[in-house]
Amino acid sequence: MNKIFLIAIFVTAFIAACETYPQDEYEEYYVVESYLVANRQLPFVLLSTTTPADALYDFEEQSVNDADIEIQLLETGPESAVESSFKYQNQLPGIYIPNLNHKVLPARTYKLQITFPDNNNRITAHTTIPDTFSVVGEVQDTVVYQSDDQLDITLTKSSYPGRQSIFVFNALAQNDIPQNLTPFYRDIYDESDNPDKDLNEFSNNSSGIINEGNFDINPDGSFTIEYPWIGIAFYGTNLIVANAMDDNIYDFVRSQNVQLGGNTLSPGEIQNVIFHVEGGIGVFGSLATDTVETFIKLPVF
Repeated sequence: MNKIFLIAIFVTAFIAACETYPQDEYEEYYVVESYLVANRQLPFVLLSTTTPADALYDFEEQSVNDADIEIQLLETGPESAVESSFKYQNQLPGIYIPNLNHKVLPARTYKLQITFPDNNNRITAHTTIPDTFSVVGEVQDTVVYQSDDQLDITLTKSSYPGRQSIFVFNALAQNDIPQNLTPFYRDIYDESDNPDKDLNEFSNNSSGIINEGNFDINPDGSFTIEYPWIGIAFYGTNLIVANAMDDNIYDFVRSQNVQLGGNTLSPGEIQNVIFHVEGGIGVFGSLATDTVETFIKLPVF
């Protein structure tokens, strides 16, 4: 998958929740991060521990390197028997890789299981993989920024058990230099503060959550969306990545967005970040994805 999510997001979100709901005593949690992508090889699993809200989080310093990790393909749903198991080994601090190759199957359920040789702690999580989809039709190879000819993206239908499909789009800029910033992002870019950090954030620009109901439905069952100009941070070549999310990523993203801003709720009304992980926090989630390329052209006045 693309770099939508980072391990720092988890700890930032969890610290935000702790500051909103202070505890008398700090409690350390295991932090898990892994994203399965339909029709791709099994991913890495990242494992670390939290730090107190007033301490610096460093992944290598907080890494956990003695865990026994496996991902299991289940026969049907979360409570079904195990069809296949894939064990993991520690490769780098906090980073585990699978011992066997396995292409993630769409519309199937996988279970993460983590145990430890020196204690009775146990971490488990499930994810059901969204069904695959693809970008269809012709996508404009060149679009003039903020012209009437907006970037249209048409997708075949994806499916997910019990609900409509939920997407997040990312524009990955291939020419991410300050001179190529579009007007909105140029105005908020502070070259004197932390220029590299801002550029890195802008170069992978998320649309936020988009429900299937926000698309225009075509007669053949496909969906079309006009990609919003606010989602384009740089002129030049951009990869537009469409991701259908499972429940675990969806719940994490929407609850993390509330924690980190963009809401009008008072602290007592803000829900905690949602982690579908037993025995720890983080995300064991999954996606189906497809990518197109387009060139965003500077308008001529």
